[in-house]
Order: sequence, then structure tokens, then C-alpha cells
Amino acid sequence: MFKYIKGYSELMEKIPCEYIVWNVLPAIRKEFAKSLMKNFNLNQKQVAEIIKLTPSAVSQYLSNKRGGVDITNKYILKEIDKSIRYIYDKGSEQLERETCRICNLLKSSEEVSRNLGYLISKDLKCEIKLCKNNELFYENIVWNILPVIRREFAKNLIKYHKLTQKKVADMLGLTEAAVSRYVSGKRGILELSDKKILKEIKISTDRIVKGDDKTIISEICRICNILKSTQLLKTVK
Repeated sequence: MFKYIKGYSELMEKIPCEYIVWNVLPAIRKEFAKSLMKNFNLNQKQVAEIIKLTPSAVSQYLSNKRGGVDITNKYILKEIDKSIRYIYDKGSEQLERETCRICNLLKSSEEVSRNLGYLISKDLKCEIKLCKNNELFYENIVWNILPVIRREFAKNLIKYHKLTQKKVADMLGLTEAAVSRYVSGKRGILELSDKKILKEIKISTDRIVKGDDKTIISEICRICNILKSTQLLKTVK
């Protein structure tokens, strides 16, 4: 199904939403660009307009500098061509709907399911759900929600457990520079004020200190699922 071209950081492979954003969505966009050029004889600028990318991004996808995996399954490639014809006929407003459709096909595939399987096990309770309202739900999580969680984890680990930024970075799988940006408010800009959620984050950091890598992932997913049930996601759409 997927043929890997180059590796990704271990951290991005571990968090389910990040796996989708950094591996699956770029693969879909690359195949969308290739399908448009193949089936409609469009240039890169026209392709970029239809799939809402810059011409330079399209060029990177087509040259395999972006989109780190190849989709090789013939059935899914056929469905991608079907999606592109629908987008071409109905307009770019159908792009997110069709992106989610192909993403869901890939998530149900054997290889992607195997990569995500240990992350969505009963032990981790990380909910991988379908996109809602045709929005790219995973990107919303990765760009807006995960930074908030990591910021609060970093702050709690420093405040309550007296850890250095280097130790926090090692524990959370981040760079020391990233931790510095989180604790200084330069990264993860959305603020949390709900006392119940902040209490749950404190519980999570207590568990992380006593746990292992699996604990970190499960607690990120646990807090993410709590935040997904609040109004926070609506404020960043």
C-alpha cells in the first residue's frame, strides 16, 4: 500500500493525528496533483489553484520532495482518480470532503491500520474518528490542540516536578528549543482556563513522571479527547 521514500521523526510516528498529518495527507495531496496533471493535462499553477496549494508545493509533491510515501494500491489510486474528477467537475469546495474520503480509505487499509493499531488500542484509548463537517480534523488537532497540550505538560513538569527544560524535552520527545518556546508562550498560543481540564493535565503530568513513552502518548491522547469535547476546537476553525 505505502512505499516509504524517507523517514520521519519517531515522535511524529507515535501520535495518531500527527501520523495522519505528516504521512497520509501529504501522500493524498501528491496523488491528487499527479491525477490532475495526468487526467486533465493541467500545468502546476492550475493544479495548485484546484487543490489549494502553492505552485512550489505542487512542484515539491511531484518531485517527491514532499509527500514522503507512495500510494501503490490500485483500488485506492482508482478512487483518487474518481475524487479528482469529482473535484474538477464540482469545484474546489469539494476538496476537503474528498480528501477525508480517501484518508478514511487509507486508514482502513492493512498497512496504515497496522501502523496506527497500537496507538488506538484499548490501553491507550486514543480515538481516531472520521472527519467532521468535511473539515480536515486532524490538521486542526495537530496545529492547534497538540501544541497547547505540550505547552501545559511542559509548564507542569517544570513547576510541580522541578525538571529542567532539557529533562522535559527528553521526556516529551521534543527539542530543548521547542520546550523553551512553549514555556515562554511563543508556541501553543491558545489559552486554557477551564479548571477541570487544568486539573486533568496535572494528573497527566504526574502519570508521565512515573511512566514511560507509552504513558506520554496515552496522556496526550487522553487530554486531546477531553479538549475535543469542549468549545476549544470551534474557536480555532
